[in-house]
Amino acid sequence: MTDIDFTERWLPTYIRRDLVVLFCGINPGRVSATAGYHYANPANLFWRGLHQGGLTPRQLAPEETAMLLDYDYGITDLVSRPTRSSVDLREEDFTQGSEQFVAMVRTYRPRVICFNGITAFRQASGQKKGSVTLGIQSERYFATEDWAGSYVFVIPSTSGANASFTREERLAMFAELSRFLIEKNWHPLHPPDNA
Repeated sequence: MTDIDFTERWLPTYIRRDLVVLFCGINPGRVSATAGYHYANPANLFWRGLHQGGLTPRQLAPEETAMLLDYDYGITDLVSRPTRSSVDLREEDFTQGSEQFVAMVRTYRPRVICFNGITAFRQASGQKKGSVTLGIQSERYFATEDWAGSYVFVIPSTSGANASFTREERLAMFAELSRFLIEKNWHPLHPPDNA
């Protein structure tokens, strides 16, 4: 497969109504686009983080992406267009991607959106300036007249290229998300006590 081909290979979104968590990355990289699966680069910590954080009972392989729906999780990217690096994205990519993302969220209404990367959160929420706190955000986002919006959880990018946070810091955020879901009685592996 040539490098030109990967830019034409867009990844599917896995979503349905009222998911517990919708994971949202920035955009597919070359390895994932070539493989046809989210987070296919072995250097990416996403699948490992899900398992180590207690969100899946075992570490799923990228080829098992569709199994996320078995746990009431979905997955998408803010920008569909694959690039070698997210720095190759243009402002119009983010503008169009954000509009489509917000429309999708308002249609499917996930309880929690976990943004994989501060950039994805900034672009989707329009919060381009100011500091971003990792973890659960203080307000809900993307509300409509008849829906209160999604809780938003921000983790540092799990990309192997992210040198701003250690592997341990990035993996620990998945456990924090897991604790939040348990508190809400939404965790698919921890049924509520009254179930």
